[in-house]
Parts: sequence; structure tokens; C-alpha cells
Amino acid sequence: MSEPAEFEQLDCSAVIADVYMLLDSECDETSRARLQGHLDNCGSCLEEYGLEERIKSLLSRKCGGEHAPEGLRERLMLEIRRTVVVIQSDGDSRSAQN
Repeated sequence: MSEPAEFEQLDCSAVIADVYMLLDSECDETSRARLQGHLDNCGSCLEEYGLEERIKSLLSRKCGGEHAPEGLRERLMLEIRRTVVVIQSDGDSRSAQN
């Protein structure tokens, strides 16, 4: 009898944990092939992968093109300028506002 293929040795929980790496194309070719091989032969993992793929696609369609409201950058810069800056010199510290 031959040794089990590598995809059969993968634990399903490990495959599901790495599914986003596969979806985001963040894994190397060896890992991608190993995960894909497992998915091709494990219906429950393939189903979970498909669900995650649909969720990612939905989020991309619904949230992918949103931009921050106009003026947000300016308001943030103003707030940053208003923050207290601590200046240290010769071991003592004092506060200064811009």
C-alpha cells in the first residue's frame, strides 16, 4: 500500500485556518498546492472555502470602493496639531501645544 498523499495528511482545522491566505494569494506555491489538493479531496473543507470566498467577494463588492469623507484628513490634521506635545530636555519634561 502506498503512503497517503500530502493532502490527506492535512488536518481540516489547519486548512480552514489558512483559507484566507489562499483566498488572498498570500501563500507560496507549495502551500497553495497543498491546500488546493486538500480542498479538491475534502468536501467539507471545500464547502467552507466556498463560503469564505463568497463572504470575501461580498465584502469587496459592498465595501471595497468606499473612501473617507471629504474633509476628514483636514479635521484629523487639525486635531493632531491641537494635541499636547511633551518636550524633554535635561531630564525634565514640559508640555507645549502647537
